[in-house]
Amino acid sequence: MTTKVSKLSTADLDAVDDLMKRNSGTVGFLPLEALTDHLAKGFVIGVFSESNHLIAYLLYWANQDRFRIVQLCVAEPFRGQGLARELLDALKVSATTQKVITLSCRNDFPAHSMWSRLGFVPIDERPGRSKEGLPLTRWRLILARDDQLALFRANMSESVIDVATDAQVFFDFDEPESEANRPSKVLISDFLADSVNLWYTDELLSEINRNRNADERNEARRRVREFWEVEHDPRTVEILVNSLKEILPSATESQRSDVNHLAKVASSEIGFFVTRDQRLLNKADEIEGLAGVQVLSPTALILRLNELSGSQTHEPNRVSGLTLRWRRLSSQEFSTFPFDRFLEPRERLGRFKERVNSYLIDTNSHEFEILWSGDEPVALRCLTNNSQGILTITLGRVAISRDRTLLGRFLVSDTICRAIQRGIKIVHFDETALPASLIQGISGMGFTKNGEHFLRFCFTRHMGKDQVLSSIKALRPDAFSNYRDMDALELERSCSPLISDSPQNHFLIPIRPGYALNLFDRRQSSHDLFGGEPALLMRWSNVYYRRVTHRLTLTEPARILWYVSGDQNQIVGSSHLDEVVINNPKELLRRFSSYGTLEWQDLHDMCRGDTSRNLMALKFSHTFPFNRSVPLSEVRKVFEECGIGWSLQGPRKLPSLAYRKLFEAGYPEQS
Repeated sequence: MTTKVSKLSTADLDAVDDLMKRNSGTVGFLPLEALTDHLAKGFVIGVFSESNHLIAYLLYWANQDRFRIVQLCVAEPFRGQGLARELLDALKVSATTQKVITLSCRNDFPAHSMWSRLGFVPIDERPGRSKEGLPLTRWRLILARDDQLALFRANMSESVIDVATDAQVFFDFDEPESEANRPSKVLISDFLADSVNLWYTDELLSEINRNRNADERNEARRRVREFWEVEHDPRTVEILVNSLKEILPSATESQRSDVNHLAKVASSEIGFFVTRDQRLLNKADEIEGLAGVQVLSPTALILRLNELSGSQTHEPNRVSGLTLRWRRLSSQEFSTFPFDRFLEPRERLGRFKERVNSYLIDTNSHEFEILWSGDEPVALRCLTNNSQGILTITLGRVAISRDRTLLGRFLVSDTICRAIQRGIKIVHFDETALPASLIQGISGMGFTKNGEHFLRFCFTRHMGKDQVLSSIKALRPDAFSNYRDMDALELERSCSPLISDSPQNHFLIPIRPGYALNLFDRRQSSHDLFGGEPALLMRWSNVYYRRVTHRLTLTEPARILWYVSGDQNQIVGSSHLDEVVINNPKELLRRFSSYGTLEWQDLHDMCRGDTSRNLMALKFSHTFPFNRSVPLSEVRKVFEECGIGWSLQGPRKLPSLAYRKLFEAGYPEQS
């Protein structure tokens, strides 16, 4: 159909009046005087058919900064043919200083659903003048951009970043709290008030308008006014919408709204768009490349804010050289991190990520760390340190691999070490924190079950049995019954690195730096460029081979202090000696091959090629590094005080007093 769009004049009064009266039930009615005035001012645009009949018109009012549409009427036989858009385009072209078009329309009129398709957004609603008071929605279409953002930024700190939210995040703000929406709610917390400015695009108003509940619509519109509105460039938006549709679906109203949100943010100076929509997050790199907007989840945004502020700086906790290290998750890694590798059978990925999100957003309470082996994440944990002096494993997982059992036990033993370093006396977790397969394997690490919880005490000083039980009762009376009937040695192992009055031997064993670095000296391993062998460092139990000494018989049970010789000459930690085995290299290698400490050639060299010569294998566990290494000068002093002759050519048996003095020197602040 060929049509002609043009400005109308008073000569068209009768044609306009006739078309208006035939549709007065929806467009309303204007007196002839008012209609004549609009025509005289040139505020009416019409569409004529091929036979020169008026088939549509747009009647508006104009002032310096805006247009207000009073009536838009299309003759019934010609509806659905794009005439409303033609009239609107003609009005846009006529704009000079006008920056916006507004109108009001009753919600129950057919045209109510048309305005959003023409680019208008609903900004609020109020009772209409009909007898029933049916609501009127006010709509707005922006023609030109203001400098609101620039003016706002001029008054703000450079450390504050501007972020636009999508509708879901906005609605989360007032929903009952859950793990799913908790990251969104954090964005409106007081502690972020000086870090982030929240903005919205007027597309949010369209999404609010789809709610059928009038009270909820009005409340949401009131809530919107608490944030800043993005001023977008309409011409750029149209271009960006077409480009974004090439990478994002736009078949549904909701999908089109997502595209509009992004296009309007991209046409402004806002650099971040926060959403929980996984479809958009999966396309974040493409969206940024195309539109220049960084699409982040609420959790990733909070991580980014922490990184920008520097308030949560965290150096990687190296375990072995540059290969094995604990490190926090960065905002760049969050969106692509393979959380699915850490799922348990029948566990939903979405539910697991919600749980992780709730820990990541609260960096003041939780330490969420990833154990990386090279570039591969192999374990993760969340630790919580409360005011009662308890270190809780809130979540612990290991990736599916052949080393899963080893990694799981290391996750737990390393957490015990973390507690000891901080002077924390209790490590705690409940049954939901760790996989059942991992819980079953840590019974020998000192944990006891207390209802649905598992806990372990970490004492770093000398105490008699009664004193230990008294401390346990004071710290956790509910767990006292688990320890009451233990003998002194069992109690010592359950609360290691505690030293008690249990009847056992005490030895100081010198060891070369290379062996120590591989077996237990994590401090040295972390500083060494290549580090020790991770598969050995992560073991709870290990084996140390040495030549048989005839001057001293090593027997278990016993406690060991490890003296690293060479250029270090210091005691670095302690262990429990579990077993001493003397046999030929072949038998020792067969018996302890699963520990992987040494190869056949190593044992062959140790016995100087005589494979019939016996060697000694020391099996040890409960190894904990000292908080402070004890240097040679202090070792000599303790030997002198205890009347021990000086010699460290091989293992030395120590009086319990000497052992205790050296042990307490390794934990000076907690003894």
